[in-house]
Amino acid sequence: MHNYCMKNNGAPAHFRLTAKSRSLSLKAIWGGTEDAAYETFKQLRWENGEPVCPKCGVNVVYEIKTRRRFQCKACFHHFSVTSGTIFASRKLSYRDLLAAICILVNAAKGLSAVQLSQDLSVQYKTAWVLAHKLREAMASEVADLQLTGTVEMDGVHFKGKERKANQAIHRKKRPDGRTIHTDRDRVVIAIRERNGRTRTFVRKTEKEGVQIAKEVVSHDAIIFTDEARHWNPLYLTFDHRMVNHEKMYVDHGKHTRSC
Repeated sequence: MHNYCMKNNGAPAHFRLTAKSRSLSLKAIWGGTEDAAYETFKQLRWENGEPVCPKCGVNVVYEIKTRRRFQCKACFHHFSVTSGTIFASRKLSYRDLLAAICILVNAAKGLSAVQLSQDLSVQYKTAWVLAHKLREAMASEVADLQLTGTVEMDGVHFKGKERKANQAIHRKKRPDGRTIHTDRDRVVIAIRERNGRTRTFVRKTEKEGVQIAKEVVSHDAIIFTDEARHWNPLYLTFDHRMVNHEKMYVDHGKHTRSC
């Protein structure tokens, strides 16, 4: 479930193939200094990098350069560039934190905590907590987002794995070899504005996406899906259009390739 831009012929091209996706790279982070990483955090936290007191909102502060901290001139509150963020009480360097953000966000197929711990040379538990903090921060940005315009929906199934003893029993029950569904089966439903923001949800069945769409998508939106029958109720609320994936995946601008 990734971002796409549009080629000249109307077919989707992956966002990661564009220059805009290369705004943060490990090469730039590791090639810079800790001071450069600190300045990057300041620019990301505050407008023009000018510190603002998180307690009273005053932007007139003293800078304690030896400790990389600030003191508000109005309320005398001490704070740092990470105060009140997911990185508060951090122990990793600013460069390591930037690298963690880059590695996790740029991972095309997700990233395990084991891999992150190896890349940053930190303990597994440290990498696990950091990864969860970053994922929660990304999710919070779109928690109340309503999608508008042209919207695409699709789902991907993740199935649980049975123990070998149970597999042998079920093979006798199902000689045709069909997949055995378990209670751990889950579906990740992606709803995405074309060339815009994305919201994802984990549910037991794909058809639950119909109710989700009613809650998070503007009723004036155009929704594209595949031809699965469980999407049919979308016609009652939206301008719903389908793409027959048995024939083609892109039909004159109609597609669900952004999801």
